[in-house]
Amino acid sequence: MTVEYVEKVYNFYSGVYDIVFGWVFQNGRVLAPELLQLSAGTELLEVGIGTGLCLPLMPRNINITGIDLSEGMLENARKRAAKLGLTNVKLHKMDATKMDLPDNSFDRVLAAYFISTVPDPVAVVEEMKRVCRPGGRLVFLNHFLSDNKAVAAVEKVISPLCYRVGFYTDLNLYKLMDRCGLEIERLERIDFLGHWKAVRCIVNK
Repeated sequence: MTVEYVEKVYNFYSGVYDIVFGWVFQNGRVLAPELLQLSAGTELLEVGIGTGLCLPLMPRNINITGIDLSEGMLENARKRAAKLGLTNVKLHKMDATKMDLPDNSFDRVLAAYFISTVPDPVAVVEEMKRVCRPGGRLVFLNHFLSDNKAVAAVEKVISPLCYRVGFYTDLNLYKLMDRCGLEIERLERIDFLGHWKAVRCIVNK
């Protein structure tokens, strides 16, 4: 899966994303502000902001920067921010593996249902670390490879098929964290079966 392919797929999804995926992932989005530990003046970056479904859930006394590769998704995010009257949100078209953002410029970085959609998740996480200040929080909401061996075997088999619709099913959370030099500070199930997880890490530099 290439960056160009991801952009094409999510431009296609942009018109129906909220209808198809909005309610499915809402539980994790509701949990996000708590995991991020936000306070007045916090600088928050959301990578893969998509159509901006997290925006209504965030406090208005923080500063939000959102990036996404898909212009179609970003256009919906802009409309959502305008409808909500949000003046604390900046949105940019950007490749998350090569962020045009300064080092140590954010207190919190959120990747909501995003990290398994990219061709190189390690590169994205390394960029998230780079732009996050020491002691800051990285929060991931995502599907990760199951701890159940039988379920994991199925996820590995279907992953090459799922990538055609824009995501992988076999991303191993623990291997990803190990390769990126991160320790999991908090881990929670989002759904009843535990296929989707909320993960928080503290950035130590």
